[in-house]
Amino acid sequence: RTECLQSLSFSNIDARRQDIFLAHPNTGDWIFETTEFRQWRDRTDLSKHNGVLWIKGHPGTGKSTLMKHIWRYCQREFEDHIVASYFFHARGDSLEKTPLGMLRSLVCQLLDNDEQSYQRFLSLFRGKKRIHQIWEWREAELKEFLHSEMQVRQWPPLVILIDALDECNESQAQNVVDFLEALSISEVNVRICLSSRHYPNISMEIFQELVVEKKAGHNTDITKYVYDKLAMADSRIARIEEEVLNKASGIFMWVVLVVAMLKKAHANGKVEAMKQKLREVPSNLDELFSNILSKENPDKHETILMLQWVLFAVRTLEPEEVYYATLAGTGVTNLGPWDQSQLTADDIQRCITYSSKGLIEVPKAESTVQFIHESVKDFLLRNQRLQSLDPTLGSNPIGQSHDRLKTCCLSFIETNASILDDIWMDGDCIERYEFHLKYPFLKYASLHWLDHAEAA
Repeated sequence: RTECLQSLSFSNIDARRQDIFLAHPNTGDWIFETTEFRQWRDRTDLSKHNGVLWIKGHPGTGKSTLMKHIWRYCQREFEDHIVASYFFHARGDSLEKTPLGMLRSLVCQLLDNDEQSYQRFLSLFRGKKRIHQIWEWREAELKEFLHSEMQVRQWPPLVILIDALDECNESQAQNVVDFLEALSISEVNVRICLSSRHYPNISMEIFQELVVEKKAGHNTDITKYVYDKLAMADSRIARIEEEVLNKASGIFMWVVLVVAMLKKAHANGKVEAMKQKLREVPSNLDELFSNILSKENPDKHETILMLQWVLFAVRTLEPEEVYYATLAGTGVTNLGPWDQSQLTADDIQRCITYSSKGLIEVPKAESTVQFIHESVKDFLLRNQRLQSLDPTLGSNPIGQSHDRLKTCCLSFIETNASILDDIWMDGDCIERYEFHLKYPFLKYASLHWLDHAEAA
């Protein structure tokens, strides 16, 4: 049984869901009182939605937090159901952002919770194992299995939650929607809830739509968040709340970033400084990112280089790799070995937060770095933002960025050439854990400098 389930599972299969913060206390419950959610939950007026609730919203409105809130609700309220979820993750590894990863996850959750489905799948697994020495599951066969299960299984009912559909590419997203639509029109008792931005323009024939930023409860949540986080015990907070709400336009990510700025201004009890900060802050999320990155910054080169590493690395990087990769590109000559008694992992994480101006994070369920939100990546890659931050990138910012990352790799290799010589002379392997612990960036630099050279 374990071998069968492991053939479907993969690293970080549920990491994205774990990484999403819980809803702020006493927020999010408004969605359970909406007509759209109630009809979906109770399966009333089925002809109007076929058991499909589609939550849509602008980037940064908090859709993923709502979806996790709904997942927790379903786990609690649908005790006699199988609740299967998948949270797409554009900043994750390949399977985290593709339909194949979603299908492997959904089938794995179904088998783990339903013995009859497991027994039917087991024959497929044994057949694959008997015929092929090396093999992987394919999209088509997993879809076929799920479709067949919808035809034969009667109990327990199924709830499927799919978050961030827009974080796979447009053709893949439409492929997922077509598959879910086919499940929704089967005879089985299935509820499907998915979330996405308004763009790309993907759709299905019959579904119930809920637009986050148009709901009064969403704005009430923003007000509560501002009040709780600023914790001001006088009437002046009301005016600040109102202005934050007006400028936010329903974008919760904007509110989180701005409240952090206001708290700094309020640290010494300077309410007027808060008001001034709020007047200065742009109301558009892109403009806010631009404002954060364009402030006077003596370490601007370091900031841009760190952003480039998260944008263009061949694979996701660990905090220590990003730290030393950035050092290698800023002229620092002391690039190893890493002495953890002098530089702790916490020190490195604080440095990453500071250098990236809070736009890069290390999620709690993972050991790799990522942007705080997909909208940061969108911002940097649109409208020549990288060139605006660093005019030396010229007309080919992606190629120039890869060339810069290649140079970082070669600089790190050159600085630690004697270590590499010792590894080859001793017939040792750079994959060994102790080398990675002492020289966190050495493996990446050695294996991928040529990838960046070719990309450049």
